[in-house]
Amino acid sequence: MKVLWVSRHYPLPAQIRELQRIYGADVEIVQMQGIIPNAETIVQKAKEVGAEVIVPVLPLSMIARLAEMQKKEGFTLLFAKMNAIASVKSLEVARKIAMEAPERRTITTYSDGIVRVFEFERFERIVEVKLVTEAL
Repeated sequence: MKVLWVSRHYPLPAQIRELQRIYGADVEIVQMQGIIPNAETIVQKAKEVGAEVIVPVLPLSMIARLAEMQKKEGFTLLFAKMNAIASVKSLEVARKIAMEAPERRTITTYSDGIVRVFEFERFERIVEVKLVTEAL
């Protein structure tokens, strides 16, 4: 089973183990990173490498387009549910928190100087993406 992992970061060990639990020990991760112009490019890459599962870490608009395409194109779309467990201003502090559970945790830095620590919880299948708004 091939999984197309669309992210600038390689999956965490806990994420790989969970994919193996779901799909079997023969899971192969193919990473796609860099500039990705549209969802169609991702689907094309999935076809090229023979991936049946796509895990996108992308803007919501691209994930929504992939969700629309998945039935017709025959792939499964997964969401890596990550919980924010800390928001700090120090990269050193964030690294210490992440190192408490390095198999499950990662850090992300933001332009405002905030560093967040995220912990992997589980994968969820993306069925649809919809935006619900309300007038002000």
